[in-house]
Amino acid sequence: MAKLHIYKKVGNTWTKIANGDGTVSTDESFTVTISSGSVTSGNTYDIRQGQSVTGDLCNCTAVNGKNATFSAAADEADTYERDAARQNLANFYSALDAVSKAVTILVDLDDLATLKTNNYAMCFAKKVASGGDSGSYNVVWQSLTKYVYSTAFSWTPQFSLFGTNVFADTVTVTATTNARALGLGQQCLLDKNGILQPPATGGPATGVSMLNQFSLIHPALSQISTLNGVQQTTPLYVAPQGMVQGSVTLTPIDTVMVWFQQDIATSTMFSSARSNYTEIDLTMTNTATRLYKGGQWSTPS
Repeated sequence: MAKLHIYKKVGNTWTKIANGDGTVSTDESFTVTISSGSVTSGNTYDIRQGQSVTGDLCNCTAVNGKNATFSAAADEADTYERDAARQNLANFYSALDAVSKAVTILVDLDDLATLKTNNYAMCFAKKVASGGDSGSYNVVWQSLTKYVYSTAFSWTPQFSLFGTNVFADTVTVTATTNARALGLGQQCLLDKNGILQPPATGGPATGVSMLNQFSLIHPALSQISTLNGVQQTTPLYVAPQGMVQGSVTLTPIDTVMVWFQQDIATSTMFSSARSNYTEIDLTMTNTATRLYKGGQWSTPS
């Protein structure tokens, strides 16, 4: 057995995080008795012997008390690629956080009691432009019955494109094609067999596009949202007019409508104006708060 020093990559630097005793093997699993510090199963470490300034990359596969089991990891090039992929993913989620939008809805306690007693749901919809129009709301993005004084609702620009055969008032959105996750500035081909192909770059940078080689279809869009900490992907919009062969761009607009309504569920299509709603424009800001009190909406000071 030899004295071993265990390093973990923190950022771009390998930092010593533990010491132990054992014999490193590149052919089979081996055990190290940890004398100081700690390691975690599932991580990759650089294990150096004695005073060596380089070591072997090893995966920690199990930890049992002070004994940790390791096996030889991929080579440095593979480890670098994995680290780079992890960093790219972290950068992606960091970028999403930077463009996430959030609204907080406050309900006065007297109004809260009245709304709950009469089975009103708190509803959210988001504006989407289809083709060259200025945008409209036509799907209940989220309907919430278990709301309290303060409700948090947020979203990120992560979408799914699909097609449906019908747009009808009070009907639940039902996808009739497969769905494809995509981002702004991407497009999907709906081929002649009615199969939505993987996304590719194309179309306006502010929207998502469908290229239709099939037949009459209503392009539709879902988006990820988080309501009181629960994340879901739910339908956001259905083009009211079906499209024949050709192309159309759906442009999400960061303006949401909030209202209270009885007997309406998430993913319900609607074609008439909602009563007593508030419209919240987040195109130039990332957060907003609205108060519902005395049956009226206001921006709290």
